[in-house]
Amino acid sequence: MMEPSDQVGLLDLPDELLLTIVSCRVITVQDLGRGAASCTRLRNVIATQDLWRKKVEQHYPKVWDQLPSNAGIQDWRREVQIMKQLEVDVHKLVSSLSQRLYQHLHLTTPVYAEIDALVSSGTYTPIYIINILRQIVDDGEQYDNMTNKYYALRVMSHVHQGACRREWEEFVARSSADQSLEVGAILMARWFQPHADISIKQMTSVIDDIAEQCRDQLRINHPDHPALCVPLTSPGEVLTESRWSHEKTMQLFKCINHILYYKMKMTGNSEDYYNLKNSLINEVLTSKKGIPISLSIIYMAVCHRLGILLEPVNYPSHFVMKWKIPSVDDYEYVDAFNKGRRLTGRELLKELPLGAGFDQVLLTTCDAMSVFQRMIRNIMNVAQMQAHVSDHMELFCSATELMSLLTPNDRSIQELLLRIYYTLEIHYDRIVAGCHRLLTQGPSTIIEEMLADCERILESQRDVPRPISPNPRYREVAYAIGMVMQHKRYHYTCVIFGWDKECRMPSDWVQRMGVHNLLYKTKQPFYNVLVYDGSHRYAAQENLEIATDPRPITHSDVGKYFKKFNGTHYIPNTELEQEYPEDEPVRNELLRTRGWL
Repeated sequence: MMEPSDQVGLLDLPDELLLTIVSCRVITVQDLGRGAASCTRLRNVIATQDLWRKKVEQHYPKVWDQLPSNAGIQDWRREVQIMKQLEVDVHKLVSSLSQRLYQHLHLTTPVYAEIDALVSSGTYTPIYIINILRQIVDDGEQYDNMTNKYYALRVMSHVHQGACRREWEEFVARSSADQSLEVGAILMARWFQPHADISIKQMTSVIDDIAEQCRDQLRINHPDHPALCVPLTSPGEVLTESRWSHEKTMQLFKCINHILYYKMKMTGNSEDYYNLKNSLINEVLTSKKGIPISLSIIYMAVCHRLGILLEPVNYPSHFVMKWKIPSVDDYEYVDAFNKGRRLTGRELLKELPLGAGFDQVLLTTCDAMSVFQRMIRNIMNVAQMQAHVSDHMELFCSATELMSLLTPNDRSIQELLLRIYYTLEIHYDRIVAGCHRLLTQGPSTIIEEMLADCERILESQRDVPRPISPNPRYREVAYAIGMVMQHKRYHYTCVIFGWDKECRMPSDWVQRMGVHNLLYKTKQPFYNVLVYDGSHRYAAQENLEIATDPRPITHSDVGKYFKKFNGTHYIPNTELEQEYPEDEPVRNELLRTRGWL
């Protein structure tokens, strides 16, 4: 048995062993802080920069994945301190937004300014802030804390777009040879999915894996192939020509097509061609469905890793790639949408629509920017096909913003973007700056009027919440906010977030919606409801009934009005409760009669 004097304490261990212990994943950054405060020796051990770098990798994996490999961070402990302070600041901001923005459709200019001040406080703060916001949203309680999640997503969209804007500005500034289609496609996927966790590291790793599968197939089919003796070509390495002979390249094409189209079952999505997901590389890699341009970018990226140079061809109505046949001054054309089939230039031109003309110019290589502009135009077309106007405008706005970054000298695009902002009643500061910039290029009455109106709005816009006017309850109103309802005629499920004693819509809406055919016409309560399909509707009381099996409503605006779904109904947040202060007893009584409370 060990004598008390022989017992070894923590501080009796050598520094190397202490460092190993505190490097364990179970030791948190909070533990390190407490340890550093306990004695000088532990403080010195814990001050090691490699330790704090490891803690970031262990406890902030999403941050670690987003940080560039050449981040050049010298003081990792300081970065952790910045992250901890940002957690406090971001939570405080998010929890304040419902009160400040309840009566606004979008974030206001003062709120944008507050977010931008946080973002600009450090080099990597956008990454840290997005990680904090994602933790608020993904807290494991999908139907709780919904109002904070709603505003966290909106703040995340703004921070994310700013980060993506800087990424694109850096990308556009590169030489044409350094503008990788693969990287640009990943940046585009990030741009159009502000709430998704997408990184260049993740996506390049997925494509690396596909290329390795192709090599495995090559090893089976042609074990003596020279491509098996060299490592994969790095995505960042520029290929000026294909590395293999015609015969060896054909063998590679066969293996690539087998993996992509027969093992992975990638295919052109003819049935749902105008779906946004078809244009986003992460979604295409997941669903294995895409359109010619997205499938081509993946095909080119895999071929690049295996030493085959394919060049993009902006062919009318059907994007293709071309491959220079070794030792011959001629090309073959590859169609990724149709299982990698290869065609001659003459065969491809024969497939042109009637009247398009038989022009060899159509077969020339295009640069990366032309490819991305075509992708954006595709997404603009997708936006115009959205079922709901709000979805249409949001996606069209995002596409126009990116197009304006890629074509800064195109006045028509710049003016279109300002008009979209003006219509959506957002970014008045950007409108003012943009109008001033356009007016230096030439006079425009429309631009001058828009500038004057936005300057007036900015002058009057204050970050002071307007008082919420409570709606008195009327006995005619049978239902209450937060109740999950079903439409008797159209059978959609919805949740009530407001009501009027009688229909308050204009006469043309009343006529168009056939309200005069209802039993009580306009002289009955009408309810503002959020519908499961993402729409807002205004429904007559006689058309609604309480849902017999209430389920959560999948609508992006639910969190603006409600803080929780408790299994039978939604609980209003503070602001909605203030607007309808007498609804709670009515709601509770209706729930009690059904045995739900």
